[in-house]
Amino acid sequence: MADTPQDPITALAEGATQLHELFVAHMEAGFTEAQALQIIIAIITVGARGNG
Repeated sequence: MADTPQDPITALAEGATQLHELFVAHMEAGFTEAQALQIIIAIITVGARGNG
């Protein structure tokens, strides 16, 4: 539809925002930066493998 405005937030930008919010939540929960990153890496890895 030509009259429908496009969402300025792409799916990639939305995903990046959600990952950042997840990172911040882990930091606020008391994890170190390295621990928070490792948790997020594990989540992404499992998701990419389809084992979740």
